[in-house]
Amino acid sequence: MIRQAFAAALLFVLAVAPAAAAMPDVARAMLDAAAATGEADQVAVVAAAAAQVFPEDAEAIHAYADALATAIAEGRLGAAEDVVVVVAPPEEEKKAPDAVDSRAKSVELKPGKAPEWLKLGPWEGKATASGVISSGNSENAAGGIHFEAVREFSYFTHNIRTYFDYGRSNGKKNQQRWGLSYKLDYLLGDRTYGFARFSYDEDEFSGFDYKLFGGLGVGHFLFKDEGFSWKLEGGPGYQYAPIDDDRTIDQHAAVYAASETDWLIRDGFLFEQDLNATWTEQTSTLVSKTALTSSLTDTLSTGLSFLYRYETNPPAGRVNADTTFRVNLTYGF
Repeated sequence: MIRQAFAAALLFVLAVAPAAAAMPDVARAMLDAAAATGEADQVAVVAAAAAQVFPEDAEAIHAYADALATAIAEGRLGAAEDVVVVVAPPEEEKKAPDAVDSRAKSVELKPGKAPEWLKLGPWEGKATASGVISSGNSENAAGGIHFEAVREFSYFTHNIRTYFDYGRSNGKKNQQRWGLSYKLDYLLGDRTYGFARFSYDEDEFSGFDYKLFGGLGVGHFLFKDEGFSWKLEGGPGYQYAPIDDDRTIDQHAAVYAASETDWLIRDGFLFEQDLNATWTEQTSTLVSKTALTSSLTDTLSTGLSFLYRYETNPPAGRVNADTTFRVNLTYGF
């Protein structure tokens, strides 16, 4: 216990009087033993004797002795039966800073990281421009831009689609429609997935102001390989569709179903057939797209497509079917 007490006392004094490190070990041991008595006078007597024996270290010896005497007087070194007690000075109360560092604030307010599955990363997809122009007895021009992008991450797949079509005949606009959709797939098995889908479609000549749909469902690949794939998906949802003429609102529970087929007939020659239907109690909508594409380069391709839209119960004055034939130029990424 005495050795442990001396070690503690030594650490304390070294912190108070760095000069102690320069004196002989024998002199420091004598002073430590005197300090263990708790008598400052005893420390002074030993210091005087040690200074005579080691005159070249007299300054360091007296500095160390003064530090010990001060510690004894202040009660930080005290005598006990078998220990030297080191009493640490009371720790000063920490004061709150007057101002907060603005840089610290900015770090604290920094938003957390987004979930990995939501991060944007490498996307695959295609952008297609199409157009048809005719002249003679009638002047017709139509064009469109379609964009599709897919990104897979872990069990999730992001699917984004958007389109814009515009046409004129004999100087008058006869077609204008656009829309977008987002679908998030979650892999449930090797070929099965669940999904959430949202879509917005606006067609100036359909009789509906717009159609808004949201729903959930399940999909499954019946075939899936490099040369041929076919998947079916469907599920319940809800459709909201204001009608242009009388401004009534057609909003009903809905059922969505879709089929997508891709067939690589030969290298660089692709056939696509996409079909989707939305059923409600008031009306149902069927959209079919058939396309044949031939590759020009690794990223460019050209082809033909045929789009067929059918409404079972369109607003008054509108026909059920609408067809569009296009010549396309596609950029893949």
